[in-house]
Parts: sequence; structure tokens; C-alpha cells
Amino acid sequence: MTQSFLGKIPVPILLGITMFFWGAAFNATDIAFEYTTAGVITLARPVIATLILLPLLPLLGGKLPRSPKIWLFAVIVGVGSTTMSLTGLGVGTMYAGPAIAAVLLNSAPFFAVLIARATLRERITILRATGLLIGFAGVVIIVLSNPIEVGSGNEFIIGIVAVMLGAIGYAASSVFVRWMSIKKVETDLWGFTTAQFICGAVFIIPFTLLQGDPGATLWGEPGLWASLAFLGIGSQLIAYVCFFVALARWPSGRVMAWSFLPPVVAGVIEMLRGNIPGAITLIGMGITIIGVAVVNHPKAEAVPLPSIDPEEHIA
Repeated sequence: MTQSFLGKIPVPILLGITMFFWGAAFNATDIAFEYTTAGVITLARPVIATLILLPLLPLLGGKLPRSPKIWLFAVIVGVGSTTMSLTGLGVGTMYAGPAIAAVLLNSAPFFAVLIARATLRERITILRATGLLIGFAGVVIIVLSNPIEVGSGNEFIIGIVAVMLGAIGYAASSVFVRWMSIKKVETDLWGFTTAQFICGAVFIIPFTLLQGDPGATLWGEPGLWASLAFLGIGSQLIAYVCFFVALARWPSGRVMAWSFLPPVVAGVIEMLRGNIPGAITLIGMGITIIGVAVVNHPKAEAVPLPSIDPEEHIA
């Protein structure tokens, strides 16, 4: 797979691949929890992706950045999209409950729209704003239609703050990738992706050491390795590469709106496994899909998009 090949794939397909792997990550993470801690799972995703990419860089025509400026950019993207989002979700789930954490993390598209408006001057039309609200409402219905577990006291507040910071980091890093493409920052897709995974993993290490006992991990279990491999290769490597390419070609708000879909994907996977959700969950899934469709309607575009070649610039 080359940058040229990725640049020719329609953006909806790229985002569809991303949302599939992010949606399937819920089930893979549940399996991994049977054998290890949240900290190990969180760290394993970027580490596995890095270990796969490093030996493949020469074959892919990529190389790690040599410029300190590009490494700084890798730190910004890695900390936002990997460290803050994954650890924020982990801490939020532990202290505020999975339902609250899922809803708050899915507020990222709203932050992306605001950040993109302030920094990139990306306009938001009424139609796109409406679609974002509809999509988020669908996510809320999906999540709250299931049993809710919440924390209490100071730990609950810590969980809320952590997941909100994760959402902001995810949104800000996505807008930053879009900014790099618009400004035509010269770097290759594979080298920069590897660099940001390395940076993201380094900053996750404290969370891994503090959250649970990594030594209690059942490393000999095939189920653990299968789930971690799926998370590292699919939900991290493949998903993020496709997501970055999409950000090079579409406005931040339009791309980020697709982030509402992973809960829908997770629901469809459960249906395929024979676990049919309730009517309210199905309604929420339908509303989410409608919201994303509204955001992507041609009339939701404010201005013609700048032409960016992901083969030459970061995607």
C-alpha cells in the first residue's frame, strides 16, 4: 500500500475503514480486559503499530523525520490523538463509568469545529451544525439506552475531566493534521505516522505503570495477543492512516462527524453475533447515521475545498 494508492481511494471508503476498526475495538478491548489492565491495552496499541511500521518504512518509501520541527509536530499529534484520547477514555471509564465516558469522548467533533473555525477559518453551515447535533443525539441515545455505571465524588470529577481532555486532544490533533496539509508541510505519511505513534506511546507509559499491575498480565493467553494485534494493527495503524488521509482532503468538521459512527458499528457487530439490541438502541443508531449523512450532504459545504495532494504532503 502506497501513499499514491491511498490518495486515489474515495474519502468515504477511507473513513468507513476507520470507523469499522474503531467500532470493532470495543469488542476487542473487552476481550483484552480478561487478561490484562487498561494501561497495558492502551500502551500496546501504538507500540504494536510502531513495531510493524518501523521495518516496513523502507518498503513503503518512508523514513522517520529528521527535522526537529517535524518531530515537534509528531509530538503534538501523538499526544493529542493517541495519548490524550486513549488515556482519557481509560481514566474516564474507570472513574465516571463507560456510558458517560463514551458520550463525552464523542463530543470531539464539536471541539474540532470550534478549533478549526478559530485556527483554519473553516466555516460551519447551519446544515452541517444540524447534522452534528443529530449525530451526537444518536450517540447519546445509543449509550444511554444501555445500563449506566457512574462513579461518585472526586473520582467522578477526575473521570469527567480526563475524558473531556481526551476529546479536546483528539479534536485538536485532528485539526492540526488538517493544518499541516493546508500549509503543505513536507513530510511523508508513513514516517510521520510512525513518529507520532512513538511519541504517543512514550507519554502513555506513566499511565500504564500507574493504572493496575502490568505484571499481572496473562501473556501466555492467545486471546490476549489476538485482541491486542487487532487493536494495534487495525484500530491503531490502519484506522489512523486512513483517517489522516481523509483529513488531508476534507474539512475537519466533516471528517470528525464520522467519529459518531463507531458505536453504530459496535452495535451492528453485536447484531451479527446474534445479540439484537433494543428498539431504543436501534433508533439511536438510525439517528446517528442520519446525522452523519446530513453533515456530508453537498449543500453542507460552505466554500470549495482547497486541493491537496496526499501523495506529496502529509495525509
